Amino acid sequence: MDGEAAKQMVESVEVSPALPHLPPGQVGPDVFRQLLKQAVRVADLANAQATRMAVDFAEVYKREQRAREEVDANLRQMSLMEKQATRYAEDLAQMLRGERERRLELERALDHERIANEELRRTGLQGISHLLLAATIKDQTTGSHLLRVRRYVEAIADRLGMPVEVVEEFGYSSVMHDVGKIHTPDHILQSEHHLSNDEFEVIKQHCIDGETMLGEARFFETARAIAREHHERWDGKGYPDGKCGADISLAARIVSVADVFDALTSKRPYKEAWPIDAGLASVEAGAGKQFDPDVVAAFRSLAKDGTIDRIRAEVAATAS
Repeated sequence: MDGEAAKQMVESVEVSPALPHLPPGQVGPDVFRQLLKQAVRVADLANAQATRMAVDFAEVYKREQRAREEVDANLRQMSLMEKQATRYAEDLAQMLRGERERRLELERALDHERIANEELRRTGLQGISHLLLAATIKDQTTGSHLLRVRRYVEAIADRLGMPVEVVEEFGYSSVMHDVGKIHTPDHILQSEHHLSNDEFEVIKQHCIDGETMLGEARFFETARAIAREHHERWDGKGYPDGKCGADISLAARIVSVADVFDALTSKRPYKEAWPIDAGLASVEAGAGKQFDPDVVAAFRSLAKDGTIDRIRAEVAATAS
């Protein structure tokens, strides 16, 4: 207890009335009893004050202990969270390393696939060259015809807004549209008269033979469709399957226009070449019947801007 607290305690003690005046040296027993009672009260008050102070101190100590325990608990929690965060960061770093490794592996695989695809493309184009050579040997007019058809097909596809790689694919695939004629007897191919019904049935088989000859390689997927479908008609009256409209592949619909136009405007054993205007008029008349109207419209625009004439001149210069 500090001095100020003791002073307040003493001042709060009830003081007895003034003692009667006694001569010096004559203090009675009542005076001692009064003083003793006052001393006992002061002691009781001091004990009570000390008890209250002890209780208050104990409460403060308890609060401080609880606060310290909470701080310790928070520190332990923070330490645990720090460890978890560290493990998470390590796991994340490991995942990122693994992801980088997988990405690098994927890039390597894509590089290998690009190389393989390019090799496949070169092999396929070489195969096309061999097939074209074989077809040319069977029919001396085939080489220039196929080259013109390819150029027409590429020009039409480009005019229709096809991507460059699709234009190229349609072009090199188009030269195989008649590859099945390798199996067609020479007397039918070189016939100088219109074919009989039986002969026509034989020559119709070249569509199916061509598809079969091109096998199952993915590279020849478009070529197979062209070989089988280039004699189908927009109105469904063609062969060999009677397909119509958009059920016919776009590549085959383009080749159909290019092939018929070039056949009409080229000399054959059984006919003379038609004039360009007559061939174009025949193609336009077939729009919506034999041919896809959009393809005919694109071909007509190529004729109007001089592209068709330029292609024919360039191919003729190459052949001479």
